[in-house]
Amino acid sequence: MTIVVGANPFGDLHGAIDLGVTLAHTLPEATGANVLVVATVIPPGWTVPSMARVDGELQDWVQARADEAEAAALAFLGERAQGLTVEFVRLSERSTPRALAALAEERDATALVLGSSPDGPQGRVVVGSTADYLLHSSPVPLAVAPRSYRCAPGTPDVAARRLTCSFSGSSLAGSAVRWAARLTREIDVQLRVASFGVRSATMYPPEIGTDIESEVTEQWRAQMAEAQSALRSSMGDLLDDDVELVVASGASWWETLSSVGWLPNELLVLGSSSAGALRRVFLGTNATKIIRHSPVPVLVVPRDEL
Repeated sequence: MTIVVGANPFGDLHGAIDLGVTLAHTLPEATGANVLVVATVIPPGWTVPSMARVDGELQDWVQARADEAEAAALAFLGERAQGLTVEFVRLSERSTPRALAALAEERDATALVLGSSPDGPQGRVVVGSTADYLLHSSPVPLAVAPRSYRCAPGTPDVAARRLTCSFSGSSLAGSAVRWAARLTREIDVQLRVASFGVRSATMYPPEIGTDIESEVTEQWRAQMAEAQSALRSSMGDLLDDDVELVVASGASWWETLSSVGWLPNELLVLGSSSAGALRRVFLGTNATKIIRHSPVPVLVVPRDEL
């Protein structure tokens, strides 16, 4: 099994590395070594050198920063990498997401892992430009860590404690639950199925009042509960009785995602939208909002793997 970690030399790469290690200890082992590939992408030099050697100085600075990032990553891994073969790869490309996608495809990676953008709240997935691109084009399952993510204190080598699979009621979302159910059975990890929704504060004009909004929300909750129950029946023994079914709603996506409670080292699983290419990750509008407000790492699976 190979996990490719995109290590941003100009940001917090520890979160991505910690999540990469968590996935390496969570996803089913394949034959051969478990490899963690830490990939750094730096821009190539200018095609026309400047007379003042500004290009050369910039390249020297970028290379030095990449050296520091790799050294910091190696020191941070320490005992976390126990049982893993660690490789460092440096790519010189203008497009970071395209370079990482190509490397993940070339290495037949089990997953591609990214950290959050440094511009955003702590403890929440913050989607930067690289993650945004890959959330609509990654050829392999894509995982994104919340900003400043760390494995639970004192348990850096423990696999994910639970998988929560997002379920919208669609047939494709049902396929994602089946994928997660098979995975949790194989790795003996708890599964939870959750439906997330947000009530709009401006859905109706003031003269109608808020009662209609509450009624619509309750109808949606009842529909989701019914859809989850039907899914459990259709999946038979694959969805055991101990699998928790949750329907959550709130005034905002953050309130909704925060209301369900999360375990240490938990993962949120989402399936790709049917609107995208079969062999690529692609997200719909609500899935994108769920990811952007998730307090735990997210794992998005391409449609052809569901």
